[in-house]
Amino acid sequence: MIAVRKGVRGLAVLSSVTLLAACGGGGGGDGGSGGPDLTLDSDNLAEQTVEVGPESDVSGILGLQDDINTGQALILEVMESLDARHTGSSDTISCEQGGTATVTDESADGRIDEKWLLQDCVINTQVLGSVSLSGDYRFLASFSGDEASDFVLEGSETYGIEGLRLSNSEQIIIRGRADADYSRAGNFASFIDTVSVFEFKVGDRYAAITEVETRLEGNEATVDFTTKGKLIGSAIGGYIQLSTPQVVKINNGAACPASGILRIASNGVAEILFGTSTEGAGDAVQIRVDGQIVDSSDDCSAIGFIP
Repeated sequence: MIAVRKGVRGLAVLSSVTLLAACGGGGGGDGGSGGPDLTLDSDNLAEQTVEVGPESDVSGILGLQDDINTGQALILEVMESLDARHTGSSDTISCEQGGTATVTDESADGRIDEKWLLQDCVINTQVLGSVSLSGDYRFLASFSGDEASDFVLEGSETYGIEGLRLSNSEQIIIRGRADADYSRAGNFASFIDTVSVFEFKVGDRYAAITEVETRLEGNEATVDFTTKGKLIGSAIGGYIQLSTPQVVKINNGAACPASGILRIASNGVAEILFGTSTEGAGDAVQIRVDGQIVDSSDDCSAIGFIP
């Protein structure tokens, strides 16, 4: 169950930039067309820019982050509950509080292949309370090598699930796919997580991420971090694009990245520059909006970045 949860690893950085993107805006943007099919985006939020600037609506960005995290956590909780009842073979099992889940297990040595079909499956979750869910979920993974030394792990999850939040009858819909590619060779390790599309809707709250790729690559001394993707949600009334135009380099044990740039774009561009990427200013971190410095600090904790 690791692919979806880790497939949005880059979204943890969202907490670093709540002060950069303000809700509002509107109008067309250049990031809305030609992307993955968003079947739940009834308000066309993927085409609506939001204002990016020093005057932030922190609650909107935090709301988007919370909605995405809720969808991811819901999947994880449900599958962990079902796994606890799964004997490791094809079977139909009873869910916690009613309904069933049928698993077709075609796993073999070095390979996991589980297909789940939920039918009015009722499970009590921490994120949404008791939920009743129906739909399909598939988990694929292959492993080669030695977990204690060199290895390659590739995995994916796909899901199309609908249901109800039983406390208030809000409709729940989750659809999407996430992939993971982890490997280690000698002292070098690589963690690559991708999400082609993830949509989550509960009641009138909608959140999506598309074309996300997050990479952590390096050794015990230095790790390179890059991320890119589009975040969409009703909490901000549109979308923001997240990217790293310069690789963020993180030295082991350092309080701040040694260098790198994290960028947010929609209606305007905001950037967080680290270390030597501040171009000789001597700051640990610098925030720029449309190319102009609006804040700087010698302490990365001020923006919530934790290497």
